[in-house]
Amino acid sequence: MQLTKKQEEASGRLLTGGAENRIFWSDSGKIAKFIMGRLSAPSGDDPETIAQAFMADNRELFDLAADVAERLAVSSIERDSQGHVHVCLAQFIREVPVHEGSVQVHINGDGEVIAYKDNRLAEADVDFQPRFSEVNAVHAAMADIGEEGEKQQCGLCLYRHSDATVHLAWQVAILLPHEHGARYYFIDAHDGGILYRFSESRAIMARKTYTAKNQQNLPGTLVIQDELTSADEVVQAAHNNAREVYDYYRKTFGRDSYDNQGSPLVATVHFGQSYNNAYWNSSRKQMVYGDGDGSQWLPLAYALDIVGHEFTHAITSCTARFVYAEQSGALDEAFADFFGVMIANDGEIVDWQMGEGVYTPYRSGDALRDLADPSRFGLPDHMDSFMHLRPGELPDGGKNDLGWLHYNCGIPCKAAHLTVAGGTHHGITVEGLGRDKAEQIYFLGLTEYMRSSTLSRWTFEQARFAALNACRQLYGDQGREYAAVKNAWAAVGVGEPASQFAVISKEVSPSLAIPDNKPQGVSSAILIEEEGILRELTVVVMINHSYINDLRVRLVSPGGEEVVLHDRTGGEEDDIIAEYRLDNTPALVRFAGDMVQGEWQLIVADLARSDQGTLAGWGLTMAVEKLARKSLARGLGPELPIPDNSPQGVAGTIQVAEAGTILHVDVTVDITHTWVGDLQLIFIGPSGREMVLHDRAGASRHDLKKTYSSRTDDVLRQLIGAELQGDWTLKVSDLAAQDTGILHGWKMEILYN
Repeated sequence: MQLTKKQEEASGRLLTGGAENRIFWSDSGKIAKFIMGRLSAPSGDDPETIAQAFMADNRELFDLAADVAERLAVSSIERDSQGHVHVCLAQFIREVPVHEGSVQVHINGDGEVIAYKDNRLAEADVDFQPRFSEVNAVHAAMADIGEEGEKQQCGLCLYRHSDATVHLAWQVAILLPHEHGARYYFIDAHDGGILYRFSESRAIMARKTYTAKNQQNLPGTLVIQDELTSADEVVQAAHNNAREVYDYYRKTFGRDSYDNQGSPLVATVHFGQSYNNAYWNSSRKQMVYGDGDGSQWLPLAYALDIVGHEFTHAITSCTARFVYAEQSGALDEAFADFFGVMIANDGEIVDWQMGEGVYTPYRSGDALRDLADPSRFGLPDHMDSFMHLRPGELPDGGKNDLGWLHYNCGIPCKAAHLTVAGGTHHGITVEGLGRDKAEQIYFLGLTEYMRSSTLSRWTFEQARFAALNACRQLYGDQGREYAAVKNAWAAVGVGEPASQFAVISKEVSPSLAIPDNKPQGVSSAILIEEEGILRELTVVVMINHSYINDLRVRLVSPGGEEVVLHDRTGGEEDDIIAEYRLDNTPALVRFAGDMVQGEWQLIVADLARSDQGTLAGWGLTMAVEKLARKSLARGLGPELPIPDNSPQGVAGTIQVAEAGTILHVDVTVDITHTWVGDLQLIFIGPSGREMVLHDRAGASRHDLKKTYSSRTDDVLRQLIGAELQGDWTLKVSDLAAQDTGILHGWKMEILYN
């Protein structure tokens, strides 16, 4: 990243304005993509004026190309319950809207800018004259669908493709008569190619409640509104649940309906015949509930968590505006699940399941999803199991669930659960915040720090940043709340954990030939320099071999603990390309709780004749709990004569009352002697373990003034992880006649947690 001179000067001015001010740059260095701190002086001006003034004062930060004729237009201004104001602006270049070209300016109650997020285009090297017409773009979209539909929208935009190139594109929205959400296409305005596509049809997942009378007409016939009641149980359930959901958002966050403008909550029940679905219809601004088929589903309006889920989709359609595909679509589902669970639980969260009241009613213990344990219903709870589209593959509702969004949503769902309830997941411990703080963080992050001027492809990483920024606004960034959010996301493989945890990943490619029928085999080492306690371990092994039934593969820790990963199994199969984790290799639990620092060895042995192979590569990924370090220094200066030719020698003992686990030891001795080859030094720990530091080496050299260290001397490395408290003794003996000396003193310096 290379900043221009003007950018360096502008960033210098901004950073010197406050000790907490920080700037995060785009990879290209063209855009300051996020700025945080106290970024402007207090002001009594209106929010739009403050936002525009901030951008004008810092315009040199943004290295826009000279030919970019840019206009920014305010798309929304929201005031939250803490009195902060959030201004969202949309970018236009040559009056063409930039898809995902949003700018956020966050202003506190004193009129100070405290955060700024920029997702603009810095340059647009593209021909602004379309060569593929609007009519042809609509035809191309319908041809891809395979049937005719109603064009809802078609307009030019600047679209950033997956390869980071910018295209002039037609954004086309098509509504099919049998679907409840528009299909969106981005068609290249020059060659007619399909750049991206997704559908807003969301599978399960003042008041007005209608009935469709088991037809598919919307909104249908009005049955009741406001405080009226109905003898139709499904109508009444939808009506009552809508009030509960509205009251939850009003009382908890001060939000007046899904759009915060008091719009009525419109719902239609009895939609279709045996319809196993419920959804938010963005086009008609209403919720729709099927009656279910009586086997897989009961009427979906009965379930408060499902009504809450669908209402949350209505909120996201006004705020984050998720593209309903890939990670963005998974986030849309995860936020809807999270708030559905919050709404359905009164007080402490005792039920983390979604839809259990109406889903498969005759199957006990079944539910649609479980946020506490996504794997219970086949969803991932960590990025290790994230499902990707293949290169060049587009989201498709029939072939890949629009980018596996209903599968991958398990990951952010688990992060939300950990934020509330805490727990240890993949080796990272989260101190849960409880529902009150967590739901405030998630709501503010969703509605303000993920607010967008256009439909946007939000990522899990961006959702994590939004939650952290919301937490910073509400509770600061130095306390347990901020650490909990960081650790919750890190526990599912998104971002780094808080300071007490670290994720260490190292790999090597030794390409070592494995000798045939040699039990000693070959070994490869990975040095871990970081200190800490192992909580989670993944070992990746890549071995090329023509008969893996000959092989034994062992992992040895710095402390000498050994685990066999592969032991002469696999029959006639070729090659080992495997990932060993605690869940599929339980023996690895032997390493849990050990210190990670030191040399880890992988030993591969071929134990039979004829076949050969190569250790191509291997790696370690560790979740490590960092240790709060303390240091201790103690010494003695006894000035003791060392008796000549006397095995009992002299000794000095240091008593340590502090308790802790040793991370590092230095032992320094100061001895005068006329022949150090006569001397033996033994260091004895509280457990009685004897460690020989010096054993009649050095021949006729005079004096011994030296520091022995656990970093350099193997004999002291065995103390790493040992208990600190107790008596520590240094014994000095002269084991030959004629020469004498004096133990002037010795000291030990210990780093411990």
